[in-house]
Amino acid sequence: MREIVTLVSVLLALGASFAGVELVGPTLIVAFAVAIFAGWLGARSAGVLFALTLSLSLFFLEKAGAEEMLKALGVNPRNFFRDWNPLLKIGFSLAVAGLLAMTLRRRGPSWAHAAVEAADDIERVVVGIGRVAALLFIPLMLIIFYDVTQRKILDFDTNFINSAFYFSSTKLQELQWHIHATLFMLCLGFAYVMDSHVRIELVRDRMSPRMRVWVEMLGAALFLFAYCLIIAKFGFSFAERAFATGEVSAAQTGLSHRWIIKAVLPVGFILLGATGVAAVLRCWVYLYGPSELRPRVDRYARTHELVPPDAPRADIARTE
Repeated sequence: MREIVTLVSVLLALGASFAGVELVGPTLIVAFAVAIFAGWLGARSAGVLFALTLSLSLFFLEKAGAEEMLKALGVNPRNFFRDWNPLLKIGFSLAVAGLLAMTLRRRGPSWAHAAVEAADDIERVVVGIGRVAALLFIPLMLIIFYDVTQRKILDFDTNFINSAFYFSSTKLQELQWHIHATLFMLCLGFAYVMDSHVRIELVRDRMSPRMRVWVEMLGAALFLFAYCLIIAKFGFSFAERAFATGEVSAAQTGLSHRWIIKAVLPVGFILLGATGVAAVLRCWVYLYGPSELRPRVDRYARTHELVPPDAPRADIARTE
């Protein structure tokens, strides 16, 4: 029952775009309220967070959302957002964080267990998407192989260009770039879960385990979220403009539907931001949660020494 309420909130948010202009804003507000109700009922925290973020994001991104409601109230949207944009971002971020905290407490059996469950749920989705996206290297290699082979064939037989097996080299090269970009963007969050992003180990590994966790949590909260928010916001506008104008490749024989690859940009950073949420939850549980959960959330307390996976982690044991 609780998860159905969350699903209703998500469907309302996604369906708001198909409502009349005057109904988009109210529908998204209802979706946000339903998500809050789902959190109060104790639904899975990751699902509630997704519903809250989705409805709130669409409310401000959709021109028929916040802008239309402000116009109906006789307020100039451009002047309003110019004057209040920073405070709105801070206020709504704190509101979502507060609602997430409420959801974690309502979920139980304790806030820490619910936080670990939410982090696991988020990472399960991100890892699943990353594993599927990683398979794109197969068609990428095949296209590169075919493009190179095709050029060599043309050196010996120029009539090949008139056969059914010939494809424009420009299209093939752009398709390579698009697949590579998709693979990279959809694996950003996956790489974070696997702790594969570059770190300054010379400094970090000399810190105590708790200090490493503090650095990870503050880095995600202060820098990662802001960066992902900016890229997702402008990336959405970037893709929306390409869709509205029917943008195609600048090359005469290039690919069409440029909005598809541009839409991958905000999606990739949304996944990375979601992974950051999971990291913050794990760090918070490590710092303030019960000791029995520490083995499940100690990922960011470890060093990056090359030791066997089954070797005892001495630096973690010192904190227990």
